[in-house]
Amino acid sequence: MVDWSNLPLDIVAHIIGRLGWLDQIRMRGVCKAWSVSMIDKFKFPLAIRIQYFFRTYQLIYPPLQEQKVVEFDLPKEFPNFCDATVHASSYGWLLFGAKFRNFFLYSPFTNEVINLPDFDLVKELDVATFSLDATSPKCVIFGLRIKGKTISIYICSPGDVAWKTYEFSFDLDTDVEHAAYAGGIFYCVFSGGELGAFNLQLKEWNMLTLEGPADFDFEDLAWDFDFEDSKLIASDGELRLIGKDYSDLNLFKFDFSEKCWIREISLNNRVLFIGCTSFSCPAVGQISQLANHVLSCCEFHPNVRRYGIGNKSYSRQYQNWTRAASYLHIWIEILSRAIWSANDLMTAR
Repeated sequence: MVDWSNLPLDIVAHIIGRLGWLDQIRMRGVCKAWSVSMIDKFKFPLAIRIQYFFRTYQLIYPPLQEQKVVEFDLPKEFPNFCDATVHASSYGWLLFGAKFRNFFLYSPFTNEVINLPDFDLVKELDVATFSLDATSPKCVIFGLRIKGKTISIYICSPGDVAWKTYEFSFDLDTDVEHAAYAGGIFYCVFSGGELGAFNLQLKEWNMLTLEGPADFDFEDLAWDFDFEDSKLIASDGELRLIGKDYSDLNLFKFDFSEKCWIREISLNNRVLFIGCTSFSCPAVGQISQLANHVLSCCEFHPNVRRYGIGNKSYSRQYQNWTRAASYLHIWIEILSRAIWSANDLMTAR
């Protein structure tokens, strides 16, 4: 018997290179060695467009030189409704929710759907996101709503039969804008720049700061139709907040030692992808030219902007990225390790 795991990686890479690009991504999940051999080829995000009427989805890959659009059929399990909202993207999975309906997880790379427990309060949630990382398939879906003087937090995992509810007193007169997950903590930013945190292990809620960044009013964002709210981005152990004040982008990083927001003047050679799904990634390999750029995906004015300079870029690559950010597209980040399957998420403990 031949042990296929001992094949030289250069031969493995040559064989995998003859497959279609989507199969190449899936082949990375076979083992760690195969995944490492393909990392450089897929270390950039994709844009996705869900076509509900035709029950198909399109992957825009890659928007670097000449865009390639590949269309696939949605799985039969994909809910048949047109008012679905994408709340978050993480490691090859998307969290969908719809008013008067329910939440579900979907991976365009494995074409699998995971339905979550019935939840009557979907339409009343203010924010929702989920946790997932490259080291564990344990996934937790998080929702939060403010009602009166109470914050209600709802969590569940794939395979659960019901949601768990936690309630905390809340005396601030403010709205929650966005949520992000990092290192066992769900963070929520409010309309005044206040920052709260829910510790997933301890099931505790704490306000980290009651003050927003100096000289910036996040409430003004409501008047800007092409940048609906502030975006909270967690990456590499750091928490960043980006908002738009008139024509300027404003970026802040949270100082955990001083419990305050500090203004940043550089993206430190990273790229920010902003939209209904938001995240950042290092500008290396094929996206090195996008260092210190913000790609805003929105209905009216998709933009590629260089942070700190304010001038748009007009090279072929930047124009392709802008087209990828057009109406109804979703950013999804490409993980550097294997893509978790539905079975992984359902059986993780």
